[in-house]
Amino acid sequence: MWIPALCYHRIEVPPHVARDDTNFVTPDMFAGQLDWMKRLGYTGVTIGQVLAWQRGVASLPTRPIAITFDDAYDSVVSQALPRLSALGWPCTVYAVSAYLGDRNRWDPSAPPARLLDAAALRAMLQAGHDVGAHTRHHRRVRGLNGDTAREELAGCREDLEQSLGAACTSFAFPYGSHDRLTVQRVRDAGYAGAVTLKRRTIRKGGDPFRLGRMSVGGPLSHALFALKLAKLQFTPSVI
Repeated sequence: MWIPALCYHRIEVPPHVARDDTNFVTPDMFAGQLDWMKRLGYTGVTIGQVLAWQRGVASLPTRPIAITFDDAYDSVVSQALPRLSALGWPCTVYAVSAYLGDRNRWDPSAPPARLLDAAALRAMLQAGHDVGAHTRHHRRVRGLNGDTAREELAGCREDLEQSLGAACTSFAFPYGSHDRLTVQRVRDAGYAGAVTLKRRTIRKGGDPFRLGRMSVGGPLSHALFALKLAKLQFTPSVI
């Protein structure tokens, strides 16, 4: 079984002043994409469920798909969760631990947006969703020195576990940037797996620290989304 995973950011209409809309998906577009996935027979799962399946300790639905959200914007709760909950699908959100309840400070291409606070993330966990780590400060981990990398990686996991009272087992590379050393550092920081932005599916024998995802955003028609998803199904995982 090959499992597709999708990466979203902001589920909202992009502001007119935004210089780049690739991190935006409008609520109507998101609803249409979910409807298409359901028509194709998909069932949403979390990255935690996928990692447990890879280890052979859990089963998955016949046709699983992992819906993920990087940065943990408020729009995940206000716009995405009601639509996911209507399907009974869980998701995974990757949080930047130093900015919980604050605003994103790393994207100059669009106006800042509010990020979910610890209480909202705890509510997501209680509802069956996953919360993973996305560094402390949304740093590009590749190229950092060892001490700074450890602070961003292990520090983020420790922050989230203390704030949320639950284990934080998966990591998302900011900007998708990673190399062999970065992957090893994520392992050393105590995570069970990590997601990238490489467009490929996930399979049981694949590397749990280089899980593929397809980025979704920008002016993407339903037809183009369907085509990209269909192509993704036939893009194998990295071993």
